[in-house]
Amino acid sequence: MFLAYNLKVAILIAVFYVFWRLLLAHETWHRLNRVILLLTAASSFVLPLCVITIHQTVEVDDQSVRDYVEMPIPTMTEEPLVMPGSPVIEDVGMSVNWQALLIILYIIGVLVVLCRMLVSVWQLHRIKSQSELHEFSGKVQIAVCDKAGTPFSWWNTIYLNQKDYEQGVTALLTHELEHVRLHHSADVLLVELLTALQWFNPTMWMLRSDLRTIHEYEADQQVLSHGFNDIQYLHLLIRKAASQGGYSLVNGIANSTLKKRIIMMMKPISSRWKWLRIAYVLPIIAVSLYASCKTETEYKVKEESAVLLIEREGKSYYSIKAPAGSFYSWLVSGKLAERGIVEEDGQWNVRTNLSTEDYIVMLDGKQIDKDDVPYIPLSSIKEIKSIQGDYPRRIELFTKNVSGFRRDQVAQWPKEYKDCVKSWMFFRVEDAATGQQLKGAEVSIEGTGQKVLTNREGWCELKVPLGSTVKVTYKGMAPQSMKIDHLNGSKVQGRTFWLSKPGEPIYFVDKLSKEQEPKFNGDKEQWLADHVQLPKTANGGGRVSVFAVINEDGSVSGVRLMQGVRKEQNEEAIRVVSAMPRWQPATKEGRPVKCLTLIGVPFK
Repeated sequence: MFLAYNLKVAILIAVFYVFWRLLLAHETWHRLNRVILLLTAASSFVLPLCVITIHQTVEVDDQSVRDYVEMPIPTMTEEPLVMPGSPVIEDVGMSVNWQALLIILYIIGVLVVLCRMLVSVWQLHRIKSQSELHEFSGKVQIAVCDKAGTPFSWWNTIYLNQKDYEQGVTALLTHELEHVRLHHSADVLLVELLTALQWFNPTMWMLRSDLRTIHEYEADQQVLSHGFNDIQYLHLLIRKAASQGGYSLVNGIANSTLKKRIIMMMKPISSRWKWLRIAYVLPIIAVSLYASCKTETEYKVKEESAVLLIEREGKSYYSIKAPAGSFYSWLVSGKLAERGIVEEDGQWNVRTNLSTEDYIVMLDGKQIDKDDVPYIPLSSIKEIKSIQGDYPRRIELFTKNVSGFRRDQVAQWPKEYKDCVKSWMFFRVEDAATGQQLKGAEVSIEGTGQKVLTNREGWCELKVPLGSTVKVTYKGMAPQSMKIDHLNGSKVQGRTFWLSKPGEPIYFVDKLSKEQEPKFNGDKEQWLADHVQLPKTANGGGRVSVFAVINEDGSVSGVRLMQGVRKEQNEEAIRVVSAMPRWQPATKEGRPVKCLTLIGVPFK
């Protein structure tokens, strides 16, 4: 890993440097070139460490498959296989560990370059200790010594010989002052350390050399900006061209790049539009990060589907399941019959198989094609509805809340109800005359402030204390109240309110005595048997139950389905009851009243 990292660093430095040489090296943006060389060199050491991890989740159908995929691949060991009782043969041959050898060679190279740098620092310190020091401006010192044949600088110290010092502030001194002001020594030290780590990389040494040249370009540019004559300054550089005496860290005026410096000083300023070339670093960084990407695969057992299609004895069935904690409701001919929470290993949480001939399955309002049943994650199901009474029967699955059912309300109970037994109850609200389910009816518990509105199916749920009174109000209908004097202990408890217009009460048959009930004139069962017509498309018998309103004059109205069998039989039951002759009306306190009664229509 260590060797691979160093190789990646070397490649990045080479790529960055080559593009810089092709696109920017010959431009006059010396400060920008300096920054780009330093940043690309430093980032070459950082980018290989930036590993982007892409997490990938793979779903498998079975736990055993996941275990197999995650099983580690066996590797061959280097140890020889020895059978029990066999003599042990020692390998006297020597194998060379090339990786260890390369690392040792690399460390030696790093130490050599660092030692060279430390020797140079020691030599500069020795020269400074033997020099005559003068404070110049700010923190800059001038070290006057005979060994400084050519002016040079290191950090905040400028080294001059006695002759150059006596000439005062010249172009030579200004040049070195700019090296100090622009902190070129810090650049040199950083690049020297990076070069030690990449001593085997020729492009690193080339980058090091070009950075020194850019330092000279910057200092030359600043000298000319101070008003010195460019021709005289060029002549001065030529006269001072000489060796720097082997101090590898110093910034000096004269060096082997003199020709390049003269050409750069004579060159016109580069166009600003060429700055766009800097964008070359972006694709290099992007490719580097992409090459360092790694993918971590997480294996997850595929979640059970809420709907499956199974075949048994030549017939196909929908296999339905709902997650524990979801909400279920059972509607018969559009009217709520039961509702509750799906419990672990309870109703609907255990798979139910339903014939595709008798049932259709819907998901969020769209029918599922039995020839192409989709994968539906079990946990995505929030509600399930069982719709019966009509044919074909329906199972409706929803991935969102559609009933308005909530049990997370925090209720503040008055003192008289705080310690009472309480139970969640559902309440249906219907128009007694037509059977229409009333959406938006307000159901409240008197004296508690608890209230809720009915949903689109005409029902709602409230937590009700024993002994309290539940009241229902709806615009255009007479309000109705019901005292909850008993709770049967069942998980499913419900009441139905049949509302009627003010002054036109409709009594439910159960609220009347035997003598007050409406009566059919004659044999009701025989009349139905004589007049019902079994549809040709009907399959089998059964009994359809309908509600009907017997008016004060004995006429029949408001016939609607309570519990049906098949569509054709349901429609025939409504037709034949609507055509019944007049009844003897119900009576209340000796006068005829409207009454809601239940009538069963048999099909044999």
